[in-house]
Formats: sequence, structure tokens, C-alpha cells
Amino acid sequence: MQIADSLRVRARNEQDVLQVVGWVPDAAALYLFSGTRLTWPLTAQQLQSMVGVDGVTSSVVVLPSGDLVGHFDLAIDASVARLGRVIVNPALRGRGLAITVVHLALAEAQQLGVEVVRLNVISTNEPAIRTYRRAGFTAVAGNPDRAGVIVMERALGAVAL
Repeated sequence: MQIADSLRVRARNEQDVLQVVGWVPDAAALYLFSGTRLTWPLTAQQLQSMVGVDGVTSSVVVLPSGDLVGHFDLAIDASVARLGRVIVNPALRGRGLAITVVHLALAEAQQLGVEVVRLNVISTNEPAIRTYRRAGFTAVAGNPDRAGVIVMERALGAVAL
């Protein structure tokens, strides 16, 4: 059994927040993680304060042991969700888990009745862009007020994840 087969999603808790904050080592990494929404140095309070704002829910991807593998946010508005703050535990990077975290986020959105998932990604974040493309996202018309950001989306429908 591969590691990806044993992963599950659960709601993020306060202890998880402390770990996720530790995964963001500097201002450049924070920008890739959240754009300009959070400021360096990242604190648990900043990350926690986003939950519930604009419909944001935060989840973590965990191993059966409970160890954290990844993190993502979903902000749901009717049948559209915005995926954000996707990150993989640095100790587990390089194992192809980013695509698994994204697929689990899509499955979570689908279970919540979402039909379309959108996201913003920093245009220089090539690893993230490749992952999102592999997950079926395509670039759409962007927001001219946010230079350096690519807007991507994926329709869910009945597509198997």
C-alpha cells in the first residue's frame, strides 16, 4: 500500500495550526502559501483568524498515525469553492503527495455539493501550477488587479477524482 492510499481528511485544529505555521520558513514561502493575505512572520493567530471568514473552512490531510501530511482551505459560496493555502509537510515533500492533497481537497468539495473549484496561484510557483494542471485545473481569465496571479478552475460534476 502506498502512503497516499492511507490518507484521510479532517478538520484542522489548534495544534495543527502550530505545525502548519512551522512549515512556512520565510516571507517568500509565505507569499507562495497565501499571496498577500497573511504577513511575515506568520503566526498561528493569523492563520486561525481566517477560519469562518468568507465561508473558509480549513482541513488537514493526515496519516493513520495522525501525523500531518498537508493542509488546505476551502471557501464555499453556493456551488463554487475557492481552494487555498495548500501546503505539504516539508518532511514529506518529493513523494508526489501534493497531487494527493489536491485530489482529497477536490473530493471534499464534491462531497459538499460544489460544482466548480477555483484557485489563485502565484505565476512563478511552477511546482504548484504543474500540480494543479495534473489535477485537471485550467487557467481562466485572471483578475487584472492582481498582477502575478493566475486564476485556475476545475469543474467537478460526476468526474471521478
